[in-house]
Amino acid sequence: MKKTVLILAVMLTTSSLFAQETKETPAATTEPEAPASKFAAGVDVVAPYLWRGIALNSISKVAFQPYASYAFTDKLTFGVWGTTNVSSDDKSYNEVDWYVSYQATKVIKLMLSDYYYNATKKSGGLRNGYFKYDENSPHVMDLSVLFDFSESGIPLDFQWNTLIYGNDFKYNSSGAKSRAFSSYAEAGYTYTIEKAGIDLRPFVGATVINEGGYYGVDENGNPGFAFTNVGLNVAKEIKFSESFSLPVFLRYTYNQNGNANDDGEIKNSFISGGMTFTIK
Repeated sequence: MKKTVLILAVMLTTSSLFAQETKETPAATTEPEAPASKFAAGVDVVAPYLWRGIALNSISKVAFQPYASYAFTDKLTFGVWGTTNVSSDDKSYNEVDWYVSYQATKVIKLMLSDYYYNATKKSGGLRNGYFKYDENSPHVMDLSVLFDFSESGIPLDFQWNTLIYGNDFKYNSSGAKSRAFSSYAEAGYTYTIEKAGIDLRPFVGATVINEGGYYGVDENGNPGFAFTNVGLNVAKEIKFSESFSLPVFLRYTYNQNGNANDDGEIKNSFISGGMTFTIK
């Protein structure tokens, strides 16, 4: 149950700038730029944390989300990500993930993510060790195909995510269990206001395959298709100096099925926000 993560991990590519020398023009005297680091790390601070429009903890809590990634090549990256409310109470949530991504083309990226979530100590839920892998495991694996058309001059992105392992099942009329392959899809369009340095991204996300109810149920308790993540993200990088800037975001999200607040009331609309502290 998460978030795919996935949207907040940083993918780096190695690049360098070479001065060209011609017969008519002398060689450049400036030094080439240093290659980009293969390692990236940081911490996101968000409130509330919504994964694909679904609240995985109390919507009144702040979530701290450290992440790190390493680019083995310009195509292959390994990363880790986590989220915690820094609490063990029954309304808190903790998760530790890893992922491997492969940039198949300049537009298409493939990603395999492993989500590990465990009940908090005071929640009363079943707690399992990290290395427990079976059909009732706290691990869930997500296979994603990500499309980013910005390199082709179109600021459009699309993703398809399918759960391929873990506690994601559906049952037929006789009670027989089979894998549900619950799937989520999302499309977004990014518009940049150049003068203000603001990125606007309207997005539409839906639980396309949800026969087992992994992504929740409607007000009548029925699983199925639902627009769980529809809204607008506003992002800006606030620059304090040449060496320090702070990316921030404010987001409106609508979830057709809704999420419960701390009083148990079902709400469909949410305002969230956050910031990123990057470790160079």
